Amino acid sequence: MQTGKKGRVFLIGAGPGDPDLITIKGLSLLNLCDVVVYDNLIPHELIVSLPQNIERKYVGKITDQHTLPQEQINQLLVDLAREGKTVARLKGGDPFVFGRGGEEAEFLRENDIEYEVVPGVTAGLAAAAYTGIPASHRDMSAAILMMTAHRTPEHSSMMSWECIGKIKNGTIIGYMGVKSLPDVIERLISEGMSPETESALIERACFPTQRVARAHLKDLPQRAKEMEIRPPAIFIIGDVAGLSKNLAWYGRDKALAGVRIMVTRPVDQSGWIYRILRGMGAEVLACPTIRTVFTEDKRGWRTLAEKSELDSWLVFSSENGVRYFFGYLKSKEVDLRAIASYKIAAAGSGTLRALNNLGYYPDFIPEESTMVDFAQEYSQKYNLSKNKVKIIRVRGKLDNDPVENILRQEGAQITCLDLYETVNAEWEESEIRRLFSYPPHMIVFSSGRAVNALVEILGDQRTNTLAEKSLIATIGPTTSEKVRQHGMEVALESSKHSIPDLITTIAEYYQREKDV
Repeated sequence: MQTGKKGRVFLIGAGPGDPDLITIKGLSLLNLCDVVVYDNLIPHELIVSLPQNIERKYVGKITDQHTLPQEQINQLLVDLAREGKTVARLKGGDPFVFGRGGEEAEFLRENDIEYEVVPGVTAGLAAAAYTGIPASHRDMSAAILMMTAHRTPEHSSMMSWECIGKIKNGTIIGYMGVKSLPDVIERLISEGMSPETESALIERACFPTQRVARAHLKDLPQRAKEMEIRPPAIFIIGDVAGLSKNLAWYGRDKALAGVRIMVTRPVDQSGWIYRILRGMGAEVLACPTIRTVFTEDKRGWRTLAEKSELDSWLVFSSENGVRYFFGYLKSKEVDLRAIASYKIAAAGSGTLRALNNLGYYPDFIPEESTMVDFAQEYSQKYNLSKNKVKIIRVRGKLDNDPVENILRQEGAQITCLDLYETVNAEWEESEIRRLFSYPPHMIVFSSGRAVNALVEILGDQRTNTLAEKSLIATIGPTTSEKVRQHGMEVALESSKHSIPDLITTIAEYYQREKDV
């Protein structure tokens, strides 16, 4: 369908692996587009963190498996632009360096579609840097050659192997070369390159789980085979590759270096978790199994607004409750002094943090973080059986709320203000395939609802298959019990029932593993 408005396409380079490598301009455009068309190697965190209104279209390619042929991708970009949409074409590395961005730009120009190119950190140079290999060096390398080693007749005919094999005091960086590596090296040596030349092959460059095979040129194929290096990988040939042993820095001495951790918590609550885990060296698999949607509870808001002679409390037990409550007040331009008569109670470290960030410091914080402990401790402290209080319980929709049940039984005048509903996240089959191709070492659950949702998304069989490949860590006993109900084992459980403590527990576990 064509509209009067003509759209525009942005060819954006995301950089390789590390989601922080995308440029400021690229990230800004990504969050302002109508639709994002993305490839296989894009860090999933960049996609799941997008605003909900942005349409997502996966067109990734892995070895011998293409979601869409390139010609259809080209046409898709044109069709979306003709619908008047702003399109972010997100590509790993740089779109104009072995990314087929040139072909897409040509097709867009032929079809009179406006486009812009947003350069990205190219994978070859980033792989060198993240491996401790300076691509150029005053004493070793005065030239850099970047090449594709992809096996096709047209690529082979483009290569001047005689010239490449005679390169001295330079660096060769090769893309897509795992399968063809033995042939490439044989050609280079036959054309005069020393078999003793330093070289390296980097798997999953710039991901925290990147692996590096190092060897002299003649031995690199065998070393790669021994390490079972898989695509995607980049090879680097030249004397500078020998500096990697001394200059390697990525993930060095970090507690979670090389560990893939799957976070199932809603993405809008997890950005800080992703950053902490990445800072500790982990590869974060952003796989939210649930999300929240706003619901308007008119009865609850009316009760909140009613004046009362009773001692009045707002009870928060989740970050979402805090966010939706104050977000709603702001959207309605309600003066916050309107709730000045209410005291505040907060359960959970995340809830407390969310309130503190807004400048609120609760009047009651329980010693224990579980909902039952919170309700019992609150009831005892304020002697609800004798002292009548008005409580607005800010929450999501629940079939059974232990907090409400306990407080009501103790005599509180309680009204539930249901501000959001928790629903399952939607996963594309392509996302599931990506997850299973590089499964997590650890799956983190912060609620029983997230556990149920994973089983509903994947089904029992695939969930258990994933669990068998991974360890499971939970925020507390209630979540652990839900995991066990689905036939899975719990390896770690937070003793303080908080996300920070759960992260510490995971880090300590892997540190012990390294010390053994």
